[in-house]
Amino acid sequence: MIFEGEKRFDLVVRFDEDHRRSIDDLRGMYIDLSDGTQVPIKEVANIEYIPGPMQISRDNTYRRTYVGVNARGRDVESVVKDIQQKLDEDLDLPPGYYISYGGEFENLQSAKDKLVIVVPIALFLIFVLLYFALNSFSQSIMIYMAIPLAAIGGVFALWVRDMPFSISAGVGFIVLFGVAVLNGLVLINRFNSLKEEGVISIKDRIFTGTKERIRPIMLTATTDIFGFLPMAFSTSAGAEVQQPLATVVIGGMLSATLLTLVVLPVLYTFVERRWEKQNQNKLNASGSGSLATILVIGCILGGTFATTAQTAPKPNEEVLKDSLQSISLEKAQEMAIQNYPQLKAAQLAIEKEEVLRKTAYDLGSTQIFTGKEEVGNGSDGIYTQIGVQQQGIDILGIVPRLKLQKEKVTLSEKALDLTAIQIEREVSRSWASVYTRKKTYYVYKKMDSVFEDVERAARLRFETEATSKLEYLATSNQGNEVKIQLEQSYRNYLKALQRLNLWLVSDTLYDVPDVSSEVLDKPLDFLSDSLDSHPVLQISEQRLAVAKAVTKEQKSKFLPKFQAQYARQEISGQSGFYQYQVGLEIPLFFGPQLGRTQEAKVDRKIAEQNLYQDKLELEKAYISMREEFIKWRNSWNYYKNEALPLAKEQQEGSVLAFKEGAIGYVSFLQNIRDAIRIEVDAWAAFNDYLDSRYQLEYYLENSN
Repeated sequence: MIFEGEKRFDLVVRFDEDHRRSIDDLRGMYIDLSDGTQVPIKEVANIEYIPGPMQISRDNTYRRTYVGVNARGRDVESVVKDIQQKLDEDLDLPPGYYISYGGEFENLQSAKDKLVIVVPIALFLIFVLLYFALNSFSQSIMIYMAIPLAAIGGVFALWVRDMPFSISAGVGFIVLFGVAVLNGLVLINRFNSLKEEGVISIKDRIFTGTKERIRPIMLTATTDIFGFLPMAFSTSAGAEVQQPLATVVIGGMLSATLLTLVVLPVLYTFVERRWEKQNQNKLNASGSGSLATILVIGCILGGTFATTAQTAPKPNEEVLKDSLQSISLEKAQEMAIQNYPQLKAAQLAIEKEEVLRKTAYDLGSTQIFTGKEEVGNGSDGIYTQIGVQQQGIDILGIVPRLKLQKEKVTLSEKALDLTAIQIEREVSRSWASVYTRKKTYYVYKKMDSVFEDVERAARLRFETEATSKLEYLATSNQGNEVKIQLEQSYRNYLKALQRLNLWLVSDTLYDVPDVSSEVLDKPLDFLSDSLDSHPVLQISEQRLAVAKAVTKEQKSKFLPKFQAQYARQEISGQSGFYQYQVGLEIPLFFGPQLGRTQEAKVDRKIAEQNLYQDKLELEKAYISMREEFIKWRNSWNYYKNEALPLAKEQQEGSVLAFKEGAIGYVSFLQNIRDAIRIEVDAWAAFNDYLDSRYQLEYYLENSN
């Protein structure tokens, strides 16, 4: 030991190579005694080999030694737990000694502590982004349900593969939650877009949206699953990290995808129906007639049908009739034009563009000022008592801006015209749907009355043992089947009635009159030489005109603006002086405005291409609808002129022959089924005929 002041250093002496070959060289080393003599060190100390730590270092004033362990094929946490259990059972540490675990295990614990914070933050951010995307708290919660659905599959996959939760598994869950939520967002967004497009039925929205979005959802899921399969079964270096992550993602994607396609539509149906019910309650509370409530009452009045009952109540049509008022097609169109919110919004759009005409007159900003100049060295200077300055007077841009606003007003007016004929088309289709469904209901109602008489005759023949019980049961079952079809046709009629009244926006519930089909089957000149005057093309042409006006308006901003200034002054105490200034403001740096002008030119070219595209699509749609109209018109003419008269004769003859015993129940039932089918098919064909007719009239608007 060497001392230098308060510093102390260890002194180490190393033997030469010849004297450090064995432990005996150390034992034979001589040390000095206090009397100056020397003795071998083996006389005063034992020198021998014993097991001990390879290295002892210090940390925070404590001596510390390391023991390294390499885990292969197992996760670190389970290895440490086994070591802890073994040491707790077999090792008693002296006082002052303790064991700590570092390395990857320490990193694991640190990462777990971070995950406790990061995972809730990630889940919260996912929810916030969902809310921003949908602007609906209930739908955000609905999509958020994909997270527990995904977690179920991830946990189950870990359990199946006997893997504990680890950091890599936690990372896999975070990745999984994002993808699962994305699939739900894709599905709900499509449901909402269908609702905006006018699909009222929740069931139709769900079936259509799921059918359209199942492909991207399944592609996303299968891509992730197959992409992570190599990691899930990896045996190379790093497999301990890769396998849990991939296992969680694969299992979670399987459960989230399958359950999302099932659970999410169910939740959407529940939320939407609850929302509709709340809206109905609000309407009732405010005193306005609730259309949906009236229709529900109508359904209740109709009664319910039991499929197994021998007798079931008929829909109470007379009660429903008392609560309805008949409305013609022309009157329905007129009422929808007056009341429907979409048309009122289009009218307000015109009003908005009219108001914006005032923005064309831009006379700049006004500045009022006062001050002094040339003051100092004993001089009073020039005192400006008051001055007025007008800057940015854009007189040369007034005409282009007025022209642009005029074109925008015209565009809004044409949009109003298009909205009006679109509403007329949809009202006509809804009106026709009510008419044909009502006729179908009358078919089944008439057949129900017929089967009541036939069943009484069959019962009488059975009781008098003129026929077998089998014949009576077959007739009775056919009558019950007609009752079920009567109930279904009545519900379809009420649904069509609801759709029609939604267009009318009235507290009164309306029905269509019982007019003859000949009244609706009017001649139609469906050949058009040109569709150029159709409102759709007029709007496209007007959009092109607006784009051209925007280009001119942007070019006008290269023109100079004017400024003017006037002030009254006082010089050396004498008033009566004035000052004026007139100037031009000329833009010297054209880059930004040049870019905006070029953008307007590109927009004009886009409008030209859109006009051409609209012409092609309108022509194609017109030709397709024309062929559809011809097809259904020919079909209806066949039913009207041939099939329906034969079906009526077949029905009346079969009933009379069966009552008199001229034909058996097999022939009777077959003839009746054929007659019913022909009448129902006839009214279905008439519905398609009217539907295609009203759609074709839409394309022929202002084109003949």
